[in-house]
Amino acid sequence: MRRLAVIAALVLAGCGGSEPDPENVRNPAGLSGQRAPVGNMLRGVSFAAVAADESRAAEVGRDVLKGGGNATDAAAAMYFAMAVTLPSAASLGASGVCIVHDSRTRAGEAFVFAPVAAPGGVRGTPITVPSGVRAITLMHARHGQVPWQAVVAPGERLARFGLPVSRALSRDLQAGAVALGADSEARRIFGRGSGTAVTEGDNLVQTELAATLGVIRQRGGAEFFSGSLARLMSDQIAQIGGSLPLEAMRNTLPQASPPAGESFGGFRVYVAPPPMAGAMALAGWNGQPGPAGAVPADSGGISGFVAVDSKGGAAACSLSMGQLFGARVMVPNTGILLGTPTADGTALSPLVIGNPGNGEVLFAGAGGGSPAAAYATGVIARGTVDKHQYVAAALKAHGGQGGYVNAIACPDGIRSGGASCNGGADPAGAGLALNASPR
Repeated sequence: MRRLAVIAALVLAGCGGSEPDPENVRNPAGLSGQRAPVGNMLRGVSFAAVAADESRAAEVGRDVLKGGGNATDAAAAMYFAMAVTLPSAASLGASGVCIVHDSRTRAGEAFVFAPVAAPGGVRGTPITVPSGVRAITLMHARHGQVPWQAVVAPGERLARFGLPVSRALSRDLQAGAVALGADSEARRIFGRGSGTAVTEGDNLVQTELAATLGVIRQRGGAEFFSGSLARLMSDQIAQIGGSLPLEAMRNTLPQASPPAGESFGGFRVYVAPPPMAGAMALAGWNGQPGPAGAVPADSGGISGFVAVDSKGGAAACSLSMGQLFGARVMVPNTGILLGTPTADGTALSPLVIGNPGNGEVLFAGAGGGSPAAAYATGVIARGTVDKHQYVAAALKAHGGQGGYVNAIACPDGIRSGGASCNGGADPAGAGLALNASPR
């Protein structure tokens, strides 16, 4: 008993550490796939976790869970954080889709904000109408539990006080520096003043974006699509030669609906409904032929993040800018990079497996880096849930082909303590998975 008490203390002390092995948040000792992590000996320890394509956004999600938020709260906070830490693939101008499994209602819901072209592009490049903030506002109103301010404030702080550029953002900046250089606002924010982009470890302050997030925090998400921020964006885009009328912002509505999917025993495999790529995620899940994608060298303008809470709630989101850094246009005085409407904007689907009968959850995953990431997410889901592979082992075997997958799996469920739960961010990428279990 004394030895078990010591083990329990060590496990609890290690929960939520800032830099655990990103391959497996439930296996910090790096045990082989044939050996159970120590946490499996302690079935009373509850489990919660996050994983994201960018490390500091994952830390924000973990902190929200540890502070009493649920999976939806953590996902909303990661959305606003990644607008700061990985705008190349997750700006407030991105399109995307989120899937929520609510442990209270025992139902799944999809929030789709597909790319919609604005009436006029900028410098010959089409731009999308930003509708992600509206979708996240609705998602949080329906499924979140902490105050709205608590999910926006972490991203605002990162933008206002600065943060060291992460490996994920540095990689994208090196790949997209030339394309970004044509835009004076983007060059001012992401350049060093010597014609080169900031790189890993450089401090990045985004004052205008902090002010935008501050308004969203104080006045609510409606300011972004029908209030002062919407008017500011419309006016500023007109001044740089584009067209985004206020009516376009007001009339571009996200779609909230039951997810697409299929049954798996007493569970449902939830994927994104049309026009998003839920069918591709199901193809990966069912072992059908799919895209043979290479290992991405950067985000390609596509990103994903997931969260699971200790009550069985789950949320997974996939975002796309249409291409790396989207339209390569930053709206003056807002800090927002605009997306561009391409086929990649709808080649997205997270995958969540939940039980509508008892609210249990088995899996939450979302990918980035490639339009084939939806298929890759389905492949990882099948390996971890049906074949009981550790997420780390499944990701390592997949090798990042077709995109970077972030995944959390609970093959035996989570409500009994989550002893089988584990998660990871793809080791081929530059993301991070973190345990957020309560101490």
